[in-house]
Amino acid sequence: MRRLIRSHRTMAKAGLVLAAFMAIAGGVAYAANSKALIGPHGNINSCVSPNGGEVNVWKPGHHCSGGRVNLSWPAHSTAGRTGPVGPAGPVGTTGPTGATGPSNPAAITVDGETVTKLQLKEATPGSGSTSQTLYSADGLTVTALCSSAGTASLQANGPASADSELTVSGLEGTSTTFASQTATLGSSSNATLGAAGSGESTFSYDDTAGQAISGQIGYQSAPSLGSFAGCAFFGVATSG
Repeated sequence: MRRLIRSHRTMAKAGLVLAAFMAIAGGVAYAANSKALIGPHGNINSCVSPNGGEVNVWKPGHHCSGGRVNLSWPAHSTAGRTGPVGPAGPVGTTGPTGATGPSNPAAITVDGETVTKLQLKEATPGSGSTSQTLYSADGLTVTALCSSAGTASLQANGPASADSELTVSGLEGTSTTFASQTATLGSSSNATLGAAGSGESTFSYDDTAGQAISGQIGYQSAPSLGSFAGCAFFGVATSG
């Protein structure tokens, strides 16, 4: 019987504490309007018996006595509110260097110079002409063209500064030779690297930045390379 009474008393005390807390929570809006009751950390402080019972709200700085314990809660509800943005965090460390990409399978290095193998086939177009980049490095671009008549030709373009030099010599067909030189190779100059048709061209290129390229390119009009109906281009270019 005594245990039952004690159990009822304990439950009653717990109920009093809960009721007191809810009553105080319901009065937060009232207490929050009184700045004198709000501590420096934005809390309202009170003292309550560890066994429950009466709750006393005190001004900041009051210390509970007589075995009573401190009970505090925020003066303002934070529900539905977004707090201030915190300071930016420290800059992260630099990530590791990525893996080196694959090298040009057509280029090799010999005695500090890069030797690039040139090989290209262009099918004869139905009309007009087609063009593809055969070589591009250090400001020099060599373009291979194939016309609807199956005629092969080569053109060279340089940097936008138009201050590069290009010297060309070669063989057209089986007996005719040709040569040319320009000191104003620009980005749209379309300098001829050989007479249209079939032949072989040798060229040397140099710009004011000290970039030098030399090369030898054979070109053949359609039909070429056996059963392939188109223009063919093949050779090497050395830079460095």
